[in-house]
Amino acid sequence: MFVSMWMTREVRTVAPTATLTEIATLMMRQRIRRLPVLSTTGERAALLGIVTHSDVLHAFPPDINPFAINAAESIAAIAAVADRVRLTAADLMAREPRTTTPEAPLEAAARVMRDHKIGALPVLSNYALVGLITESDIFRAMVEVFESPDRAVRITFSLKPGEDVLPLISEIARRRALRVTSFITLPRHEPPHCVVQLAGAKLDEALDDVWKSQHRVINVVQLGMEEEPKV
Repeated sequence: MFVSMWMTREVRTVAPTATLTEIATLMMRQRIRRLPVLSTTGERAALLGIVTHSDVLHAFPPDINPFAINAAESIAAIAAVADRVRLTAADLMAREPRTTTPEAPLEAAARVMRDHKIGALPVLSNYALVGLITESDIFRAMVEVFESPDRAVRITFSLKPGEDVLPLISEIARRRALRVTSFITLPRHEPPHCVVQLAGAKLDEALDDVWKSQHRVINVVQLGMEEEPKV
């Protein structure tokens, strides 16, 4: 999976001259937590930085929360405070933010976000902003990988170090006329694990096949059925 498959393409942005009031109001009304800051000079709108929900919140006095439920009723008061502070996007933004590209593997973007404790990455193509990939986008991707609209079973079982288990799963699926809807190996886990999701009619037979293959079955989750996970 690649970043381009899951990124948000319609990204709201601001100019470096945008005021704190403008930024807070835009975030509140659009319910967004991050605003890339783009230059307004030159032929190309270059990414200068990014302003986050936390940056805006910390710019206000402790007794003013521009994102409170009743903030819409006190925009004038928020604007009055922001006008006294006189901050712009250029003052608030994190400069030279970490970025990714549309072609980057999704896990590479997730790793950068994890390692640097950031919630989103601007996506650049030829130095132009083309999207934003967030933690929520990655969660959405993971849910779709494991979700199944059909009757299915997800089997987690242990592997031997270096074992190639794909031939076993392929043979079980062929013999039982099942579809492999997801297949993941975790070689760095101790012990290594395989998580396979199979859809079709003969799911109990497939589970028996895995047991008989001398692999230790760790967890079984029935999907699309009114049953509790088996352990």
